[in-house]
Amino acid sequence: MQLPSRRGGISCSVERMEGATLLLFPGLGVDRRIYAPQLSLPIRIEIREWIEPESMGESLHHYADRLAGEIGPRPDAYVGGISLGSMVAMEVATRLDARGIVVIGGCSSHRQISPLFRSVLRVAAALPTSAIRPVLKLAPAALALFEKLPKEQRRLMTRMLQEHSPFQTRWSCRAILEWECCALPPAMPIFSVHGEEDAVIPVKNVSPRVVVAGGRHLINLSHAGEVNRFICESVLAAT
Repeated sequence: MQLPSRRGGISCSVERMEGATLLLFPGLGVDRRIYAPQLSLPIRIEIREWIEPESMGESLHHYADRLAGEIGPRPDAYVGGISLGSMVAMEVATRLDARGIVVIGGCSSHRQISPLFRSVLRVAAALPTSAIRPVLKLAPAALALFEKLPKEQRRLMTRMLQEHSPFQTRWSCRAILEWECCALPPAMPIFSVHGEEDAVIPVKNVSPRVVVAGGRHLINLSHAGEVNRFICESVLAAT
């Protein structure tokens, strides 16, 4: 199903959304600011910041297990995220006894990531931690390669990438390159939305429920209206 661009309001019933929580995990190298457009949703939004990895060799599975242990059971919540955040959401969903998963621009294996972006991850993972921040001076050029964002959103992304923990960024790149999704319960709802022109995780490599016309990877920013509508309608359908 393709979701056409529509800039109108969100058609969600506030009454039916009451009591539902969406627990979101940020993406690679970013923080809670990535979800500013989702804060207008008529649902309780919680954004979980990253914890520090135990070591550079820690797997994403083990990291997510520790993170889930800190959060505790959340049977009231849907879990989700953009890109890396959706990978973590899939890992923690069963541990938190979540109601469902919202996948934004995500995948279930590192093999579904484009060769070009896998190369970017390999370079970042191989760098010494001290080199991460200097290299991120190239972030605007990389964003222009993979995204079509207005100036303010490009500035926001650049700030988040440059302010993020260099160790966390380097670890994330390495962990993603080795990640294969866990086994999910067949009864757990998974709501996935993807950009039609995603150059990080090409849509042909995944099977999303909804494809956003003209969207690239960071569709929660670039096509916030469409993504917010998708989240509303998905949660309403499952509530």
